[in-house]
Amino acid sequence: MNDRLKLFFEEQLLPAENADAYTRAVGIQYATAALLIEVAKADNDQDELERAVINAMLRDTFDLSDEMLEQILELADDATSDTTDVYQFTTMVNDHYDYDNKLKLVEYLWMVAFADGRLDHYEEQFVSKVAGLLHVAEDDLTQAKLTAQENVT
Repeated sequence: MNDRLKLFFEEQLLPAENADAYTRAVGIQYATAALLIEVAKADNDQDELERAVINAMLRDTFDLSDEMLEQILELADDATSDTTDVYQFTTMVNDHYDYDNKLKLVEYLWMVAFADGRLDHYEEQFVSKVAGLLHVAEDDLTQAKLTAQENVT
């Protein structure tokens, strides 16, 4: 864990008896944000619509305050700039999400990919790669794509 992320978790901890659960919750928010940002960057053209979709998804899914949302997005954005491997993020998702939540995340990834009105082949490859790392069945991946496309268009 990089020093900046560690400091963030330390500063955001609730009282000691809640620290572990809270840290895990912030960790999964961070991993989810990083994956959503990565799909937006996959086509080398992250636009405002994609960023707005990411913000809305994170705010609604995790009921985040504006300040917490901004902190998580900033850390996730930095992390995705420093890494080419999403394994650290998918591992966290696998450890904390059940299958239905993984499917929802994959649907969100598709929605970000479709947010700018087109699906780039790099975005499609990225979502497929992440779905594989999350052990999402091919049929469910396809259904999530169709659902996301209907919700965005």
